[in-house]
Amino acid sequence: MHSRNPFYTFIHKFLLLLLALPMLACEKFEYSPYEVRLDDDEMQINQRNIEKIQALNIAASDTLRFILTADTQGFYEENEILVNHINRNFPDVDFLLLGGDITDFGLVKEFTMVHDELKRLKMPYVAVVGNHDAINNGKEVFQAMYGKFDISFTVAGKKFVLLNTNHLEFDKQVPDLVWLENELKDAANYEHVFVMSHIAPISNEFGPQKAEIYERLLSQYNVSFSLHGHNHTYQFYTPENSIVPHLIAGSTEKLEYIVFTVIGDKVSFERVKI
Repeated sequence: MHSRNPFYTFIHKFLLLLLALPMLACEKFEYSPYEVRLDDDEMQINQRNIEKIQALNIAASDTLRFILTADTQGFYEENEILVNHINRNFPDVDFLLLGGDITDFGLVKEFTMVHDELKRLKMPYVAVVGNHDAINNGKEVFQAMYGKFDISFTVAGKKFVLLNTNHLEFDKQVPDLVWLENELKDAANYEHVFVMSHIAPISNEFGPQKAEIYERLLSQYNVSFSLHGHNHTYQFYTPENSIVPHLIAGSTEKLEYIVFTVIGDKVSFERVKI
């Protein structure tokens, strides 16, 4: 089987996007693909969904389950299959984490098309920004749709920290490791702390000098897991300079996702392939 030429794959997905643009023309006439015009349910998704997660009132002694997936960018058919599979097989999971690269080109239509699919989930979802989401006017769209680039929330005695690690797209000013350390200083108050970002520190795109500090902070504050996307291929490893396991989720194109189960001081995960 021949591998797909990346250039033709890019062109194919771009043409699919162009073909999909007229679908909502009756509801939203766009003067420009860079115009940010959103419906109410398309704004501040992270904050609204975090409130839904916290409203579940899950006790620290209860089992917490969440799903990790990433890189929905242009994989519209696969996203539909994935959502259907999750709803059918894991309807009682508490929430889903989306590890960035929601889009290919950072266009508002891409963001809304992916959200139209993910809002069918039987659980809330929370997303971190990816490098593809930060091109064109994607930064503006992401902030309007999802909110701040760096956020955290707590549930069931656990803390989740979502960190922007798109070093190149943000003029080498991220990740903001001062902000991260401030978020980790209260780690001892939680049974587990999970840090999620799009680009993993194993990649040069993370910023090599920042990666070293990142690993030191995660080990210092005894973080339970470092969660990522970006590479499109599943990978589970613990760096030599860290005690913290790192997991990179495969893209939705691979038709797989990770289901985490947290019971007391134990964390386990299952790699689900459709």
